[in-house]
Amino acid sequence: MEKNEDTSLYKEDETNKPKIKKSLKQQIASAQLRLNRLQHKSKQEGKQMETRQKIILGAEVAKAVDSNVFDVDKELILGFLLDITRLSDEEKIKYKKRGRAFLLEMKGRQV
Repeated sequence: MEKNEDTSLYKEDETNKPKIKKSLKQQIASAQLRLNRLQHKSKQEGKQMETRQKIILGAEVAKAVDSNVFDVDKELILGFLLDITRLSDEEKIKYKKRGRAFLLEMKGRQV
């Protein structure tokens, strides 16, 4: 029984080790390192979200032209998109309404 008591005392001593206090500069450096990691993680998450939105947009464009993503006539689509700047405000409103209605009709789409 003495051995069991000795090991339990040893564990208590091990967990109660005095912590070495960091200097103020070390604390600042540690905080800066954590901040840098969080900023990097945030940037990665932003890129992932942007990539996801691009993929969704491509799929929606393909569906709008009733085509497979791989068979979309990119030149035609880009040609249409380049003319958007020439549309009047009324035409833009009309096309936005049509687009909104199309998106609402899509099955499984999250708004």
